[in-house]
Amino acid sequence: MDYAKAHIVTLWCAVIAKATRGVTKLLPKQMTPLQFRLLAQLTLPESERVLPMRAARLLVLKPADVDEAVGVLADRDLLRVCDDGCIELTRAGRERAARLTERLNAFFALCVDDLSEEERAVLADLLRRAFSMPGSCYARRPLAGEASEAFDARRGLAATAMLHYAVQTAVKKATSLSLTDFRFLLELYPKRRTAARMLRARDMVAFLRTGRAYVTTASVRLEEQGYLVRVPDERDARGILFKLTPQGMICVQEVAEDLYAVLVSMFGEAVEERVVQRALKHLLELEDAALDALAELPW
Repeated sequence: MDYAKAHIVTLWCAVIAKATRGVTKLLPKQMTPLQFRLLAQLTLPESERVLPMRAARLLVLKPADVDEAVGVLADRDLLRVCDDGCIELTRAGRERAARLTERLNAFFALCVDDLSEEERAVLADLLRRAFSMPGSCYARRPLAGEASEAFDARRGLAATAMLHYAVQTAVKKATSLSLTDFRFLLELYPKRRTAARMLRARDMVAFLRTGRAYVTTASVRLEEQGYLVRVPDERDARGILFKLTPQGMICVQEVAEDLYAVLVSMFGEAVEERVVQRALKHLLELEDAALDALAELPW
């Protein structure tokens, strides 16, 4: 894997992971993104009362996953199952969907409002390519609002879920690592023609938007698996630096090649365009700022 590909894969993984983190932080602990997507779908006029199978098709989800979500949401009185098998929101479900939609709209607005018109157009084109890819499970009628450059909660969550699933699946097929653990290794992979890339724990906390506890436990776990080593920091007697082992380098190279192929299958040669990379870098900066601002949003 060349350095340019490594940079592109790292950038995409960071954008996807931080969008996913924002969604996760805004939803209640007991509600998954899939469950919220089902609630949001049932607020739309064309699907206020549908069979679970129909909802699964509209959301491009496995019927079994939707059935499980229906059971959980029905137990919480957020939706009801009618005598004919159709599902619909309860009053509590409609109110919950409205409140959570407002939260997510605020988050996605923070992520995209400061993008330039050119950057908005670039990202909108990327999503159109992904959602209309021939042979994809997402190749279906456009999402509501897709013709515009709007990036509201429903569209943003669908895009985040789609991209996260594609990347996570590619990682899982190639290795037993979680996506976050793989990103740990990916950040250590050289992005320039240098002998090695070493990072401190605080660097990892910043790049991965995780707690220090995760970095500590993950580094031990990844070291035990042979993917990295911890070496003393010559500039800080108490500091530790993380560095990939040859096994870690090979793992990153192989998995990142798979991820790059996934990105190309979804977006074509656009993944290599500088204008796309500039737009993603700006989006990543705005995502970081949005994550920092979540605590200050009015709810």
